[in-house]
Amino acid sequence: MRTSFGSRLSTLAALFAIATIATAQSAKVWSYEELAWKADGALPSVQSVLLWGDPSTGEHAMLRKFPAGFAPPPHRHAATERVVVVSGTLLVRYAGSQEKKLGPGSYSEIPANMVHAVKCLEDAACVFVLASPGAFAIIPASPGDTK
Repeated sequence: MRTSFGSRLSTLAALFAIATIATAQSAKVWSYEELAWKADGALPSVQSVLLWGDPSTGEHAMLRKFPAGFAPPPHRHAATERVVVVSGTLLVRYAGSQEKKLGPGSYSEIPANMVHAVKCLEDAACVFVLASPGAFAIIPASPGDTK
């Protein structure tokens, strides 16, 4: 069953609204055209929009956009990473798993410090919501890490 982009976005908004009800201090209502995309400091071809929190110190969520075909090197994060795909298709593989395709509406949760790899398929850019209970950092996998 195919769902519309608006339906997927509504579901996504509901999922993340639950996490922010207690912390919202002011309304944030942005159309897609109003989003302030910024280049990522560590991955310059990646763009992000901060939705809430502070990724340098703790709990946060952001929209992330990978260009078509982009694949950062295997890495890990110090905090759990939760992802909901909005558009495009991501290939995700984590320690001990097979690669899995995640299209719009798909969910991924990678525990803290688990090495994983991700790639945006070549046919379209990938937009996804990334939420984490801790500070955001991309820690490159060591040669001995399992991916």
